[in-house]
Amino acid sequence: MRHGQTADNKKHLLQGRKNIPLSEEGIEQAMKAKAEIDAEGIVFDRVCASPLRRAMQTAALITGVEESDVEPVEDIIEYDFGPLEGKRVEDLGPNMRAFFMDPEAYIAPEGAETYDEMFERVEGYLKRMEQEDPDEKILVVAHGGTLHAMYQLLVGGPMKEMWETTIGNCGYFIASVVDGKLSVTSTHFKEENKTLPLDSFLKK
Repeated sequence: MRHGQTADNKKHLLQGRKNIPLSEEGIEQAMKAKAEIDAEGIVFDRVCASPLRRAMQTAALITGVEESDVEPVEDIIEYDFGPLEGKRVEDLGPNMRAFFMDPEAYIAPEGAETYDEMFERVEGYLKRMEQEDPDEKILVVAHGGTLHAMYQLLVGGPMKEMWETTIGNCGYFIASVVDGKLSVTSTHFKEENKTLPLDSFLKK
């Protein structure tokens, strides 16, 4: 699941590793997602999240556990934008459009993570997940960048297409381990909660 909305999401700011909480709207999104999951009768055996507050908070709201009981997972922390952190997406020009439109052409500035680095750590986490008990139900709360990467790796699509599917705030997908391999079994992407990518900006 992607975390709920934050104030920076609403302002179209790159928050990356910036550690900010959910907005009121983000809390409402998480509670609506909780009601949907509860209605499906899903009970989680484990609760994991990126160590950033917005993900930990979402995981706690979805399951009703304390944030201190959520298992932090460093490998699914958000993409590190380095010197671009906190800047408005629309102000960053063609290289930021490439970030969403053509990831392979994006040039990470000095001090920022590359796409390859992000995909490598996310893929390592997915491989570890494939070794987990296939009957265990685990909630994993991540971010727009890392969750899109997870989905793309699981469906086998190229990196350049990772933003063609929009996962809105509190959007999620379900993956199951079958014959030792994780496979996506259903999607609930909450496109009505979309904040990025920005269609008008990307079409320039």
